[in-house]
Amino acid sequence: MNFRRWVVFSFLIHVLVVMVDKGGGLVLYLLTAHHPAQHGKSGITASLPFILGAVANLGLATALVYFVRRGRYSAQVCFETTMGMALGWGTLIATLAGVFVLYGLPLLNPEWVSDPMAVIPVCAAVPLLLVASYANSTQLATERVQDYGVVHLVTALAFLPAFFAVFFWYGATLTDDHVPLSVAWGRLFSTALVALLTLWMVRRVVTLRVRVHREFLGEALRYGWKANLTSTLAYLNHRLDLIVLWFVVLWHQADVVGLWLGVTWNHTDRALATKVAENLAGVQVAYYSMAVTWAELVWHFPEAMRDLFFSKVAGSSHEQARLLTPVLSRLGLLLSLLGALAIVFAIDPIMLLITAIARPGDDVWSSWSPHVNDALWLLVPGTVAFTVSKVLQADLAARDRLQTCVNAQAFGLVSMLGFDVLWIPEHGAIGAAMASTASYMLSTVYTVIAYSRQTEIAWWRCLVVHGSDFRYVGEIFAAVVQKLRRRSA
Repeated sequence: MNFRRWVVFSFLIHVLVVMVDKGGGLVLYLLTAHHPAQHGKSGITASLPFILGAVANLGLATALVYFVRRGRYSAQVCFETTMGMALGWGTLIATLAGVFVLYGLPLLNPEWVSDPMAVIPVCAAVPLLLVASYANSTQLATERVQDYGVVHLVTALAFLPAFFAVFFWYGATLTDDHVPLSVAWGRLFSTALVALLTLWMVRRVVTLRVRVHREFLGEALRYGWKANLTSTLAYLNHRLDLIVLWFVVLWHQADVVGLWLGVTWNHTDRALATKVAENLAGVQVAYYSMAVTWAELVWHFPEAMRDLFFSKVAGSSHEQARLLTPVLSRLGLLLSLLGALAIVFAIDPIMLLITAIARPGDDVWSSWSPHVNDALWLLVPGTVAFTVSKVLQADLAARDRLQTCVNAQAFGLVSMLGFDVLWIPEHGAIGAAMASTASYMLSTVYTVIAYSRQTEIAWWRCLVVHGSDFRYVGEIFAAVVQKLRRRSA
């Protein structure tokens, strides 16, 4: 694998993915600018399929790349087995989740009733997400990096057309939760398209066949359960706070109005009070999710490199990895810091310009700006720091040091939940931002210390930029330019 060349390619593809993905988010903002509660509910709905997908993954995507790159199993054996698990296990998890939400939650509390039209597409997307993930991981493991990046780009491109198709089918109204419903069905249809595309592409390296090979499955599960736990905890660290914010604010506001405190109200009073509390919670989630969208932009360098880097380290010696990882860690930290400074000063001019172009004469961003900016300034220190964790944990996972990754992610999640419960009732979205930054920093400190001890690399070498790092970047771009010139000659 020509790592230097594919670093640049992966980064450019990821930039395109970010532009399309965040562009879709801006469209949803413009659509719901005067209905922030709908925006907040849509953000939660968009996250749920990926949370379920992370839980159902079993770590097989990571195990597939690891064992193929190590030469332990063929890509065909890994593909066949993971497809079987995607269709079988993924469908089981989706069914259990749907039954629990539709029938289990109302038994716990009669107020916890969900719309089946929202639950069904969220759950049905899970096996399709797994099919796409495992098939695309097969492409990465077999060094089809270009096709691997294309799938991520199509994933971003497909959602918005699918969303609007459903939204207009519902009548293009902002009432009756049509926006979150359209998000749910749009995600299902776009995921089905991506799964079909990925299978069509991966057929160039494997035969499309489903067959469970028990020997590989056993080893993959033994290796992958920690990888799955790590990825699940990581995704919960990044997205569970939206759901926690929703429920904590909802419960707090319900407490304020006397809901669920044993007060005897008629059905109409209870329904009205529930609606008011849900709207207040949705508004807080909307402000926080907008801040998260901007704050997480600093992660896109390490995110672009993560899977490629894992594949590289999995196929490298210990000494080769020791040389590469600290360089990427400190470069990622530097780029994230510079990106964060740009973000906090650019958000208002950019959002004002976008709003003015799309909604001439409408000053709606002024009602969002104070709340979003307050949360954003508190979030970016944590997202910048966590850049280091992402790089170092990818290295540790590729070295089969997954327990360290599990410990770091669990530490971060538990601390985040504790801080959420402590700070959200009084501060809302700002409290969620404080909790996330505190947990990201604690998790990063743990990861740096653990990595330093296990590799005998001084902790500061992962954080402090060296002059040689800029020469390394220069060599990468020089090689790419030279290759482009050869092609054009």
